[in-house]
Amino acid sequence: MKMEKEMTPNEKRPQQDCGGMFAQVQASVEILSPVPVSGKCCEKDYERLFIRDSEVKAREGKMAYVRPEYHERIMCITRVIGHDRLMLSAYIDHVLTHHFNQCEEAIKSLYAQNYDAVF
Repeated sequence: MKMEKEMTPNEKRPQQDCGGMFAQVQASVEILSPVPVSGKCCEKDYERLFIRDSEVKAREGKMAYVRPEYHERIMCITRVIGHDRLMLSAYIDHVLTHHFNQCEEAIKSLYAQNYDAVF
């Protein structure tokens, strides 16, 4: 298993095509109660947060690269846990919504620290 070096906020990762798969990514505004502070997610929470239809149509989103191993893992999750009814784009949308909800304050703080105004 190849380990990647963790990058500091000031380092830029070079743009490269690593043979990733395309996945449709979209925005959603639904807010659900977060996973407990422990960071552990029980089966009921997982299904409630991630294994459900998206509120946004996939064709309204944007394309993004996903590592091949993540694409395979996500496809297994959507096929097996989602019973072949959950779209890959819906799952990714829910994971990103959860991430942004959980990390919003840290993201805002880091953005403010790294933002250089044009004027």
